[in-house]
Amino acid sequence: GWLRWVLRTPTYLYRAHLGVVFGHRFVMVEHLGRKSGRRYFSVVEVAGRVGHEWVCTSGTGPGADWYQNLRAGGIEAVWIGSRRRRAAVRFLTDQQAAEVMGDYERAHARTAARLYKMMGVSYDGTEAGRVHMMHRIPMVAFSVVD
Repeated sequence: GWLRWVLRTPTYLYRAHLGVVFGHRFVMVEHLGRKSGRRYFSVVEVAGRVGHEWVCTSGTGPGADWYQNLRAGGIEAVWIGSRRRRAAVRFLTDQQAAEVMGDYERAHARTAARLYKMMGVSYDGTEAGRVHMMHRIPMVAFSVVD
């Protein structure tokens, strides 16, 4: 009912070309179902930028449908602000993801702590611990191809 509508509001805003209200903290990923072939839309937080790429975390882990769809080659586009752009996807190694997450922690320490709690992950504060944690919350990088 109403809760589902509220949770889908960001998707509706992006599709109405109003994604600019989210700035560059979020992007919407347009992907194809790996089994159904249907088009899906998922709004995900940007954890950082690496060059011309937007790096996002699968906060619910590698089993998230949008992440699995991307793994199966189902990327259609990424919506950045109010623009839909054809995109390529790159899957970060645990080490690369740990570096991005370290930068995110330094820039947004309190938000990172809340996100870890929400995602049900933690680590011992060491770089090796962060790398190990990133295996449970993989990252992908999107780059515009058009």
